Amino acid sequence: MPPPLENEAWRLILRVPALSRERFAAALESFAEAVSFTEPDKAGLALIEAIANSPPNSGMVRASLALIAASAGIAEPELAVEKLPRRDWLADSQKAFAPFRIGRFFIHGSDFRGVVPAGTIPLAIDAGMAFGTGRHESTQGCLIALQWLSRSQAFARVLDLGCGCGILSIAAAKLWRAKVLACEIDPQAIPIARTAIQKNGLANRIRLAWADGPRRREPMRRGNFDLIAANILAPPLIALSRDLARALAPGGMILLAGFLRAEGVKVEMRYRALGLRVISRIDQGGWRTLVLGRSGRSSRLVPERRQS
Repeated sequence: MPPPLENEAWRLILRVPALSRERFAAALESFAEAVSFTEPDKAGLALIEAIANSPPNSGMVRASLALIAASAGIAEPELAVEKLPRRDWLADSQKAFAPFRIGRFFIHGSDFRGVVPAGTIPLAIDAGMAFGTGRHESTQGCLIALQWLSRSQAFARVLDLGCGCGILSIAAAKLWRAKVLACEIDPQAIPIARTAIQKNGLANRIRLAWADGPRRREPMRRGNFDLIAANILAPPLIALSRDLARALAPGGMILLAGFLRAEGVKVEMRYRALGLRVISRIDQGGWRTLVLGRSGRSSRLVPERRQS
């Protein structure tokens, strides 16, 4: 659950090589309620910060970080833990969440009382403790891809794997009035996504499900999705590649994100080996989004876009 209002909190800080930041950030998620990381500095190091609402077990945290460092062949990063003063962390983050646009999408908090720009698609998303509020480049790449796809095709049955706060599910449901199955591995994110879905008036079109990673493939086994979006890390995308390919309806599309350009090569090779072809590569600030379809599909559906 998010930190209680006016509660004490603890911040965990470490700097790691940019290519390993997702793994270290994922490890901190087991000990904290919110995790964020920055773009790498000139030395190639990214800052990771995590907020916990109870004193973290520093020994267990360091042991987890040591395992990741050993598997990556790098030195164990130095962990700093500091106690923060009493503060309404969630309210402060929501105040800082000013409305912004990504193409046709106008993303704002549920308490927004201003005028929605004409011709835009409003997405009511509150800044909370789940990934995917639209600020991160990987989410932005996915929203750009969805808009491009909407110019040429409609989708009726969508799978959003790793939905976070539900932003991609909400965007797809509004673009196409599609039926969406939104799956998330983190049980703490489920109520956040449910609230966002309800505030957007889409409870009748988006169904939430808890999917416990590669070990629980039931959502994929249902199959016949004409659009699959998976904004998660490269390793689970590779592990789930065969299941996702099987779940795709004939003529369907897969949208993959959550990894850096350097990691995108491995992801792309794996899905190509399963008979899928890359229709578009979208680069946003070093993060890559892939749009794939069955072999033989027109590559003109979505133009290639690269943006650093």
